[in-house]
Amino acid sequence: MDGHKTAPARPANFITVLSVVSALAVVFLHVNGVYWHFDANTFTWRSANVIECVFYFAVPVFFMIAGANLIDYRDRYSTKEYCKKRAVKTVIPFLVWTALGTVYRLVLREIAWTDLSFGYLVNGFFNSTLVGVYWFFFPLFGVYACIPLLSAVEKEKRKSLFTGLAILCFVCNCLIPFILTLCNAPFSWPVTVSVGSGYLLYVLTGYLLKNNTPSAPLRAALYALALAGLLLHIFGTLRLSAAAGEIVSAFKGYNNVPCILYATGIFVLIKQLSAYILRFSAVSKAFSFLGRYTFAVYLMHWYVLNVFAKLPFFNTYALSYRLFMPFAVFGICVLAASVMRKIPVLRHIVP
Repeated sequence: MDGHKTAPARPANFITVLSVVSALAVVFLHVNGVYWHFDANTFTWRSANVIECVFYFAVPVFFMIAGANLIDYRDRYSTKEYCKKRAVKTVIPFLVWTALGTVYRLVLREIAWTDLSFGYLVNGFFNSTLVGVYWFFFPLFGVYACIPLLSAVEKEKRKSLFTGLAILCFVCNCLIPFILTLCNAPFSWPVTVSVGSGYLLYVLTGYLLKNNTPSAPLRAALYALALAGLLLHIFGTLRLSAAAGEIVSAFKGYNNVPCILYATGIFVLIKQLSAYILRFSAVSKAFSFLGRYTFAVYLMHWYVLNVFAKLPFFNTYALSYRLFMPFAVFGICVLAASVMRKIPVLRHIVP
């Protein structure tokens, strides 16, 4: 160890709370892997379906945070500096941790040495087959590449332009196709608004919700729509999957209507609640501390989960495991990251 001193924690705000809650939600999703072992007639799968749907907001909210934090980057530094920061904070850790994950799986004999051809490794990096939970990085890199274009829009024009674009993208890319799917329409919707497709809708929404506070009636409407989205996801998936004998994804998908409504409501709710809970000094300090480790938790939690899943005294199907283990995994990752940040070489891979 050296004399490196960790920068003091920044005061917590609602983005900090969102980041911590979303990181914990990611861990809940991955601890709940039994969801993919389908059996609609069991309590195990039905409870797993509820957990899956309740914490499904995690990834969309991360993209909303990216929009809220980064579209205004020109106020703080140049585009060159922006690109450098994104590379140091995400690209390098992704490469390093994917390499570590590959070695880890080789040691556990989940991958054979004979599999390690150049093509296998390239496919593993780009399609996240080496460490599956790192699929998130490539959509994130795409979003990062688009943010300089969004940030170039003059500030006084952003509210109207981003609002119009977000509504247009939601209606054309998400709502109409969703309705047609539910109605078993004999045709597909041909119109896609490419400029705001995929996760860019969340980036726009995050920026708008950070910089504009919805009125009380609009908040109430957003909460009602969020609840409707959650219930559609839970009961729609249950009903269709039970009938089909396999998981049916008509109500699933991060860019699907139920998730968009739910994630938007979660963002607004936490923004509103944070104004009250962060008034308490202990709560504010706790979130400020944990907020420094959310990305490290994302990078490291897969390894911790893998170890726990192999221990014979843990029943990964048990509801108690799926409800309480995420907190233990989160805490272990925070502790490990805090130690690693004190070590000269390792601190660069847990930004």
